[in-house]
Amino acid sequence: MYDFITDLDEYFCEKYASYDKLTVIPGYKMPVMQATETREDGRKYSYTLPADTMRLANQEKKAEILAQLKEKMADNTFSFSFRVNGFFTRLKASVSKYGFYKQFNKMLAKYNLSDTDVLDVIDVDEEIWRNIKKGKFAPTKNLLLSIALTLQFSMDDVNALFLFAGYEWDYTYVKDVIVSYLLINKVYNRPMIDAALAEYKVGNLFIR
Repeated sequence: MYDFITDLDEYFCEKYASYDKLTVIPGYKMPVMQATETREDGRKYSYTLPADTMRLANQEKKAEILAQLKEKMADNTFSFSFRVNGFFTRLKASVSKYGFYKQFNKMLAKYNLSDTDVLDVIDVDEEIWRNIKKGKFAPTKNLLLSIALTLQFSMDDVNALFLFAGYEWDYTYVKDVIVSYLLINKVYNRPMIDAALAEYKVGNLFIR
């Protein structure tokens, strides 16, 4: 477990991009963001380094800073309500082969998942689940992440569902960093998932 968490920490330092939270932590050293380059014509050009220069992986005291950051973590990505799709949204989805609910049901079929299989591990009311499958309700991002982790979806398939649902990975959120690590590395073992979520205080998922 120690090696697993250590690897997760390294990934987190490389990916986490909430710089407003990082830069105020004691010990964080703000990097020089302006650089100068002499080009072939002999002139000097100034340019701004990319934002990822500020990532934790580039800090000399990254372990100390990460430890402080972990102490302050709290998951505020609460999204247990489901948006009702309007009539025209449902109509458009019903005639388009790229509508989310069609693609979602195809994905469930690909993994040979019945409603019972899903509801055994996902904490969602059965009626809400039926309405999501019918395209009446839009799934939350947290729901898709929960399904991906518990039902062992590949990262490629999760990315496809995100595209159809209008979501994207946002590494300013701790949850997106941690879940992306688990999916990329195919960490589907429940104790390891629980350990990773607990280490970074990730909650508000629909996992039973």
